Amino acid sequence: MKLVFIYSNKDDPCTRKYCFELSKGLKKYVESSVVLYYKELNEEVVLNNDIIIFQRLGANGIIISREDKRNIFMLINKYYNTKKFVYMIDDLVIEDQYGLPKKFIKRCHALICQNKLMKQQINRYNRNIYVLRTYVDIEEIKNVKKENLDKFYISWVSTGAIGRKLIFNIINTISKENSDIRFITMSGSSFLSGVENVTSYRYVPFKNMISFLKGTHILLNPVPTNDNYYKEKIEKRSQKTIEECLNCKTEIKYALAGATRNAIISSKSAPFLYSIKNKQNGLLVNDTVEEWVAAINRLYKDDELREKIIENAYKDVMKHYTLDYASLKALEIFNRILMNNSN
Repeated sequence: MKLVFIYSNKDDPCTRKYCFELSKGLKKYVESSVVLYYKELNEEVVLNNDIIIFQRLGANGIIISREDKRNIFMLINKYYNTKKFVYMIDDLVIEDQYGLPKKFIKRCHALICQNKLMKQQINRYNRNIYVLRTYVDIEEIKNVKKENLDKFYISWVSTGAIGRKLIFNIINTISKENSDIRFITMSGSSFLSGVENVTSYRYVPFKNMISFLKGTHILLNPVPTNDNYYKEKIEKRSQKTIEECLNCKTEIKYALAGATRNAIISSKSAPFLYSIKNKQNGLLVNDTVEEWVAAINRLYKDDELREKIIENAYKDVMKHYTLDYASLKALEIFNRILMNNSN
C-alpha cells in the first residue's frame, strides 16, 4: 500500500498530528507513506500512490485558491475509478471557505474523523465515514527532557483559549487561598500575562509544551459552553452550536495528561466523558469556579488519589492512545477503503 498525505498548513498542530506523525507511524506497516504540500500535488503523485489523503484542506486558515481547487478536483474526477481519495478532519468546521471542506467530503471516497458524534454530524455528505480516535507519539514524548519546577504546578493548554474567563477566576481564587500553587498557561491568548502566580506563554513549540507538562502535576481542561468569547467565534465559523462543536473535538488533553503523568481535571464534554472514568483516571466537574477549585484542592492535598489517577491514565494511554495503536487502526481503515469498490 502506498499512501500520500496532502497538507496545507505546516504550522497547524492538526497537521503535525494527522499528517507528519501518522505518516511516520504508518511507515513500518505500508510500502510507502509520505507527506506532501498541496501545491505539489500532480498527476504523477496520484499515479504513484494508492490512497491520497487530504488533511483538513480548506479548514485550517490557509486559503485555497480557485485555480488550486480546480486542479485538485480535476485530479479526483480523473482518477476516481482507479485511486482512492480520503478527506481527514478533526473539528466541526466544514463550512470554512464557503463550504470547501464539505465539497471535499462529498467528492472523496471516504472521510476519516475523530469520534462518533462528528460522524453523525457529517454523514449526510458521505456514507463512508471512519472513526480514528486521537493519539500521542509516546516515543517522542519520552525523549523530551522534563522542565524542573520547584513548586506544585498546574498547567492549562488551549490554542483557542477556550474557557478563558473560567480559568482566570479559578487561578485568582486558588492564588488567594494557596500561594504554594503555581500555574503555567500555554494558550492562543495573552490575557493571563502578568497575573500573580502565573507563567504565561502565548504559543510554545511542541517539545517545549511537553517539557513543561512533564514538570506539572495537574492539567486543567475547561470547555464551558457558556464561554461567550469562544461561543461567538466557533458558532459563526461552524454554523453549529458550541455544544455540538465541543462534542466533536478530540480527547487529546486526556492523552497528553496520561503521557506526561499529569492528573487531568476536565469539563463534561463528550470526548472526555468517553475517555475519563471519574476519580479513576481523571476528575470530571461542572463548570463552576467552586467545583473546579474544590477539585484542584482535592488533588493537591490527596497524593494517593492524584497518583492513582496519573497511573491509571498512563496505563490507558499506553494501551489505547499511542501512535502505533492509531497507526494499526488507520491501516485497518485504509484496507477497508481499498476493498470498498462501491464508488
